[in-house]
Amino acid sequence: MLATRTINLLFGLFGIIFLGTTGYVIIDNVPWFDAFYMTAITLATVGFQEVWKMSDLAHLWTIVIMFSGIGLFFLIAGHIAQQAMDLKRYRRFRMAKQVKRIKEHFVLCGYGRMGQAIARELKAANKKFVVIEKDLEKIELLLQDDVVFIEGDATHDEVLIDAGIETATTLIGVLRDDQDNLFLTISARSIKPDLFILTRATQPRSIPKMEKAGADKVMNPYEAAGTKLARQAMAPGVVDFFELILNRGNLDLALETVSIASGSQAEGKSMMDLDIRNNFDIIVTAVEQKTGEANFNPDPNYKFSANDKLIALGTVENLARFEVLCVAMF
Repeated sequence: MLATRTINLLFGLFGIIFLGTTGYVIIDNVPWFDAFYMTAITLATVGFQEVWKMSDLAHLWTIVIMFSGIGLFFLIAGHIAQQAMDLKRYRRFRMAKQVKRIKEHFVLCGYGRMGQAIARELKAANKKFVVIEKDLEKIELLLQDDVVFIEGDATHDEVLIDAGIETATTLIGVLRDDQDNLFLTISARSIKPDLFILTRATQPRSIPKMEKAGADKVMNPYEAAGTKLARQAMAPGVVDFFELILNRGNLDLALETVSIASGSQAEGKSMMDLDIRNNFDIIVTAVEQKTGEANFNPDPNYKFSANDKLIALGTVENLARFEVLCVAMF
């Protein structure tokens, strides 16, 4: 329909040019090129002087051409605006369809510098995620990066629902202001109580407020960067090793958190029972129990309980095979 309308408008423009040129030739008997030139400058409203001494009838014809051109201009402007609206509507429709197909994903709120870095890491780890962003410049970046996104304000409940928060596992809040991240945390927690919420706080005084609002983890990027720099200075080899593991582009190793689900094959079994080293070729470096107690270098005879979280090191493929054992069977 839009293509047909565009063709009709183009035909209308050429029709006005042709009729205007022909009218001048008939009325004042002037050369075709002079008539075409007069028609062009009339439609363009550039204000040049008349090409020849025009008759009264030619002046009247100029007025007809002028108002026809103005009318056509408004039609073209309206058509362009409608195309922009239809494109925006189509983009929202296409994104909504993509989001509906995604389950157990991350919801990333904000696509600034930190949001872009997080998105790159999620992409590298082959994680499913949806970005929420309202800034038009950032939306252009999202389109260029081929990222699934929802256009809107992440602090609004309906936008969070459109992003599939009800079926998501994790929400990451990296909005510009601490106040927005705080409000986002409250909204997300009210919609889905069991959602894991990780958010950013640029001011230390904002951290306890966000934790009271329901954030599971609150990160201060400046403190995190300072801690990393200090560790790099004190133990560069150790930091480089972990960077090598976590940078999936350099090595097919990953350090992952694997949760033991109730009813899974791993529940009630020990590392010895599962023969993890031989069957999966991974290393369980720590176990975080549901009480919050961390058990580093766990005993091989420790029996896994539901909701235990294992910190495991291994290849991406082997970790994926082990995770299958840890999910609920029903």
